[in-house]
Amino acid sequence: MELTIGKPVLSPYSFARIRFQDCDPFGHLNNARYMDYFLEARSEQLRETANFDFYEYGSSSGKSWVVSKVETQYLEPVKQNDVVKIVTRLIRLTPATIHNEYLLLDKEGNRLKAVLRAQFSFIDLQKGRPVRHDQEMMSFLGNFLFDEPGLEDGSFEDRVKQLRKQVSEGKYSQD
Repeated sequence: MELTIGKPVLSPYSFARIRFQDCDPFGHLNNARYMDYFLEARSEQLRETANFDFYEYGSSSGKSWVVSKVETQYLEPVKQNDVVKIVTRLIRLTPATIHNEYLLLDKEGNRLKAVLRAQFSFIDLQKGRPVRHDQEMMSFLGNFLFDEPGLEDGSFEDRVKQLRKQVSEGKYSQD
């Protein structure tokens, strides 16, 4: 798999409809299913914007990423049949990990429903052991690194406050 990219999309978004089978008896998206929506959105977004397929890469290289840490804040209920906007981005890159940020908003981008931050460790699929990204992968991933003032400052809770302020100012409704 050749790792090339034109102009990268640093903060792609897509839409998803909340399915019945993913909801609890109250009709709310089950907490355990948020990660599925976020990972599926990121996978599709990278396939569409960067021609990068995680499964294909793992099959051909014998390496892939596994979740090693997750932080989530659920801010408002997400209900069955809601159409939501999912924004994803790579916010940190190390030789052995990637760190992604995921936002789940209402369809219009006016209400922040949930924020998730995940760390993924890069592993050798045969050995099940962590490995380092090679230079080609570091360079490829570096193209997608999102940055903005305040991103690395403070705690996850501070970042959620910053994102809520951005949403209230209309940052995610302009797309």
